[in-house]
Amino acid sequence: MSQFILDVTQENFTDVVLSNSHKGPVMVNYWSKNAGPCLRLWPVLEKLANDYAGQFLLVNINTDKNRQLAHDYGVTSVPAVKLFINGEVVEQIYGYDSADSFKKMLDKYLARESDKMLAAAVADYQQGNKQSAFDHLNKLVFIDPENNRIFLTYAKLLMREQAYQQAFDLLEKTPLREESDEAVVLMTNAIFLATQQTSEAVDKLEEALEHKQSINKLFQLCSYKMLESDYSSAMNLLLGIIRQDRNWNNQLASLCMHGLFIMLGKDDERVQTYRQRLLELNNPGN
Repeated sequence: MSQFILDVTQENFTDVVLSNSHKGPVMVNYWSKNAGPCLRLWPVLEKLANDYAGQFLLVNINTDKNRQLAHDYGVTSVPAVKLFINGEVVEQIYGYDSADSFKKMLDKYLARESDKMLAAAVADYQQGNKQSAFDHLNKLVFIDPENNRIFLTYAKLLMREQAYQQAFDLLEKTPLREESDEAVVLMTNAIFLATQQTSEAVDKLEEALEHKQSINKLFQLCSYKMLESDYSSAMNLLLGIIRQDRNWNNQLASLCMHGLFIMLGKDDERVQTYRQRLLELNNPGN
């Protein structure tokens, strides 16, 4: 077996998986010799570990012999592959999948050559060389468009410069809108801040609330409610926009609702309430 691949039991799980995951990614393959998909998946994972040559550690757990380990991490069927970073599961894939799917999962967390250039751009910004920093970032998005860290960092720096609309537009052009909670939260905050920069005064918007308003004005009022931390009112306004036209502005209201859900957390009562209202709106017959 390759030096980049280890077998793990209950006795050495903490040392091999959890401790090593603080040094780099650890991919855990839960498998059984009686499951055909596990046998099909194994050559894919083995080749991946050897191709990446130590950039991540591949760990195998035989669930027939280590049922408690499988139970501890909610594995009820195999194959199941979980990626550990800093002691936590950050990604998982159930069932047989292609090498490309595992590469995509891994590449989010592995250092890339462009990360060195990104670090240099951030250093420029911190030293006050802002124009140089943004020039480098503009080049990086073309040099390595698959490095999500570039787009997220670029957007954060734009927001520090109060270029909120530019930050939103940057992220909207990437798949991060669908793939990254961090990006959704950034986009939500960016578009609310950008909207407030150009919106009417809040008192005028509230005066007109009793009358039928355009969706644009409803969203402007929503931005004020959001930035006042009146999240219930903000979500209520977003729900009204979705009810009128869920596709308005590339489903912007749905994106912002999702962003608020993430910010408040799944256990927040307001999230539970508005998630249910959104579900009822999307499934009126149920």
